[in-house]
Amino acid sequence: MGYPQPASFNLLYDSLQLQSEIYIDTTQEVNYSNRIEYKILQTQKSLLQSNLQYYKWSFLPSVSAFANYNFVYANNQFGKLYNQSFPSSYAGLTLSFPIFEGGKRTWQIRGANLQLDRLQYNFVSLRDSIHSEYAQTLAAYKSYLSDYNTQHENLDLATDVYNTIYLQYKAGVKTYLDVIIAESDLRTTQVNYLNALYEVLKSKLDVQKALGTLTY
Repeated sequence: MGYPQPASFNLLYDSLQLQSEIYIDTTQEVNYSNRIEYKILQTQKSLLQSNLQYYKWSFLPSVSAFANYNFVYANNQFGKLYNQSFPSSYAGLTLSFPIFEGGKRTWQIRGANLQLDRLQYNFVSLRDSIHSEYAQTLAAYKSYLSDYNTQHENLDLATDVYNTIYLQYKAGVKTYLDVIIAESDLRTTQVNYLNALYEVLKSKLDVQKALGTLTY
């Protein structure tokens, strides 16, 4: 795992807190905009729309303004050359009409529209994929939750059996072997219960991931 060997590793958990965190609202509807993949496609769509608008604007004429101001120095005597200046200035506008470019702009617009149409299929595919992922993870969560409830009942039953046999052993009714067997069954049930708890928590994370509500 890459954990430093000299460092100590302490595993802490609160079983009661874990039990309280296993439940999730199974009636939630999928909000595709919560998924990062959907947001990426929306960003791509915005860029393609801007690109299409840029190509459309290429049909518009362009206007540019220019201005210039110069100082001209002239004198018959070299020593007095820079004593007097004769300034000159001019300004104007340039209007350009893009008349014909061999159909380049038309094909650029068609290509940009095709890219947008293709991106729409990506949206449909992603929505179907997210919906399928959510349905699968939700089914798995319900299955693991049912198994967890079963293991919880088994744990309560195994605990009651062990306590009863232990009291009977104290009273001299049961043998020590019966206590060992009951304790072994209790330990096995506890392990199964913790495994079921882990699986239901893991499946809950998968559901939250599919919904796009998982926070890191």
